[in-house]
Amino acid sequence: MPLCINCGKTEVSEGAWFCPDCSQRLKGRDELDQGKEKYHEEARTGSREPHKSDAYRESKPSYGVSYEYRSPCERQKKPRRALRITAITAACVAIIAIVIVVIDPFTPSLYTGALNFSFRVDNGLNPSPQAVHLASDHGAVDWSAVADTPWLTLSPLDGRTDEETSIALSANILGMHPGEYSATVTIFASAAKNTPIEIPVSLVVTETKETLAFKEAVGGETDSLRVHYDKPPLYSGIDLIDGQSATDPTWQQLLQFIASDDTDEQTYIEGVYVCRDFAETLHNNAEQRGIRSAWVGIDFADATFGHALNAFNTIDQGVVFVDCTGGGFEVLAPSLGDNQIYEVNYDRIAYVKIGEEYGSVDVEIAKSPRYTFYEQYEQRWEYYRSRVREYNTRAERYMAGVEEYVAGVEEYIDLVSGGTYDYAEAQMLYLDLERQEDELEREEAYLKPEADYLNQLLQDLGYCPLEPLGVVSHVEVYW
Repeated sequence: MPLCINCGKTEVSEGAWFCPDCSQRLKGRDELDQGKEKYHEEARTGSREPHKSDAYRESKPSYGVSYEYRSPCERQKKPRRALRITAITAACVAIIAIVIVVIDPFTPSLYTGALNFSFRVDNGLNPSPQAVHLASDHGAVDWSAVADTPWLTLSPLDGRTDEETSIALSANILGMHPGEYSATVTIFASAAKNTPIEIPVSLVVTETKETLAFKEAVGGETDSLRVHYDKPPLYSGIDLIDGQSATDPTWQQLLQFIASDDTDEQTYIEGVYVCRDFAETLHNNAEQRGIRSAWVGIDFADATFGHALNAFNTIDQGVVFVDCTGGGFEVLAPSLGDNQIYEVNYDRIAYVKIGEEYGSVDVEIAKSPRYTFYEQYEQRWEYYRSRVREYNTRAERYMAGVEEYVAGVEEYIDLVSGGTYDYAEAQMLYLDLERQEDELEREEAYLKPEADYLNQLLQDLGYCPLEPLGVVSHVEVYW
C-alpha cells in the first residue's frame, strides 16, 4: 500500500481521500504522479526548497535585494558550477593539445642549440667566430638566415639540416667605437613548424685598434688619455665638420695633404685666432679632402695654458700628431757667427707623450712620427749646438790670430823699410810671422770644412727648432 503523500508515514488504501493519521486530503492518482515527477525534477536540478508557510513568505523584505531562504545545497551551487567550468575548460585544452599532436605528428621542428650569443673585444681585434648548430626532427629541412646589422656576418646564409649543420657568426669591429651593440639573427625554414627563430647577439667593445694606438703613442695612465667619439670639444666656437667618406690616410698621403694645405699661413692673433682655431681649420680641411682627422687638446704640467693640434691614425705609421699653428713672429736660429733669421715652416709633426716634453719638427724634416725620433732629433740639435760652440770659439781665436798676424806683418814692413835695422830682430820677427801663418792656415783648413758640415747639419735639422711648450700631463682626442 502507498504511503500518504502529506506525512509520508501512514499507509493508505487505494481510493481513500483522507489520511487516517494526519487527516489531510489525499491527491488523486494523476496529481500524485505529477507531484512525484516535480519532486524528482527539483531534486535533480537542486532547485527544491523545503516547505515554507505563507507567514514566512510574507515576512520577506519588500525592498532591495530579495533575501529568500536558500538551502545549504543552494549556497554551494555557484562554487560547484565554477569548478565544473574550470574542469570543462581544462578538458577542452587537453583535447586541443591531443588533437594537435595527433593531427601534426610528423611535421619537422628546427633546433638551434644556444638561444643567444655574446662577443667581447678587449684587445682591439675581431673576436673569434661562434657557431649556431642546426638540427631538425622528423626529416631534413631547407633553411636560410639573415642578420640585421652590418657588423655581424653569417656563413653560410642557407643550407639543409642534413648537409650543413652550423652557421658561423663573425663580428667585424672595423670603424666601430667602444660601446655596447646588439643584433638579431633570424632563421627561416618554411617546412618547419616553429620558424622563424630569432637569436639575439650582443657585442661589447672596450678597446679598438684606434684607442690602443693612441695609448701606445702617448703612453701614460688611462686616466691621462681620453678618446671621444661623436662629442664636440668643450670649447666655445669650435665647429668640427666631419666628411661622410673620410678615411684614414697613409703617411705619404698625410704629408702631401699638409704640404698643400694653407692653414699654417694664417696669422696667429692672440685671443682671436689661436691654436684651437688652427686645429679646427685643419680638421675641417682634411675631412673635406676625404682624410679623417681628430681635434686634440693637451694640458701641460705646472702650466695654466694648454695647446690644440690635430691627430691622424695613418694605416702604415699609426697615430701622427700634426701642429699647424702659424706664427706671425720671427725666429732666430743659431749660426756660425751672429744669429740669423730664417723663414720658418709652421707645418710640423708634433710629438706628444704623457710625462715628456711636447716637441715638434718641420714636416719636411720629420722622418717618423715616433717619439723616439724626436728624442734623437733633440740629441742631434744638442750635438750641433756643442759643435757650433766649439767652432765659434776656434773661429774667434782664428780671427784674433789673423789680426795679430796682420799687425806683425805691418811691424816687419816698418822695420825693414826704415833703412837701417837690427837684422837679428828682423829675422826673429819674420820667423814668428811664418809660424803664425802656418797656424792660421791649419786652423783655416779645419774651420772651412767644419763650417760646411755645420751648415749642412743645420739644414738637415730644419734651421730653427721651436722651444718645447712643456711636459704633457693630459690628452683629449675628439673624432
